[in-house]
Amino acid sequence: MNEFCIKTENLSKSFKMAKRQNTILQVLQSSVKQNHLKNRLQILKELTCTINKGEKVALLGRNGCGKTTFLRIIGGIYKETSGKIEVQGTISMLLKSSYGLNGHIPVVDNIYLLGSIQNIERSVIDNKIEEILTSAGLSDLRFTILKRLSSGEIQRLVLSTFFHADGDLLIFDESLESIDPDFVKECDTYFTHLASSNKTLIMTSHHGNFLKKYCAQALWLEDGKIKMQGEFDKVYSEYEKSAPLKASYSTPPESISPYK
Repeated sequence: MNEFCIKTENLSKSFKMAKRQNTILQVLQSSVKQNHLKNRLQILKELTCTINKGEKVALLGRNGCGKTTFLRIIGGIYKETSGKIEVQGTISMLLKSSYGLNGHIPVVDNIYLLGSIQNIERSVIDNKIEEILTSAGLSDLRFTILKRLSSGEIQRLVLSTFFHADGDLLIFDESLESIDPDFVKECDTYFTHLASSNKTLIMTSHHGNFLKKYCAQALWLEDGKIKMQGEFDKVYSEYEKSAPLKASYSTPPESISPYK
């Protein structure tokens, strides 16, 4: 019997959203009259699912379907509004490439900063610092202030550091959308190794062939609900049929990524 990594039961999440821009006077009047100034926006709606340890899962869904909210609940960034979630094992998450960085300190200091966020021990960073800098192509820029780097250089830095994260569950939330073509080989080596490991992996992307290369399973969210879960090919086939612009969910342009 498979041991679960993530188990949810009727998991729901909502946020309070302002109905309109309010003055201080309107807020005071509303408090006296007990009128509500905010609407409740339901993002996730009673999600019940299980992801077993070691599974490689592509999280599918259009923008606004609740993917990022779901992953942030898994990672402990958000608290569910109702329902239950259980997560077993340590988690390493990579969201947008700029998260956790400080543009006003040198590259090498940002590596240690990223390492602390991803629970990578300082001793590991000490031993791997040259490898990280070489992989990112930044050996000669180690003392350059981060904000002077290009977006591609920053992404290489983040990924090269994250490659040494050792969580039981690894989450990539649309953080691989614009991989530098010169950096693809390093990424492919890492993810190919990850795909054959016993770690649990969850990835989001709008590029099906990229996901298919590393994920055997898929979970499709639509309007905050689970539309379908199962083998990647079956789920993605149905997901693609439902897309109004199928081409936008297929292979990314070669200028962005050579995964085919």
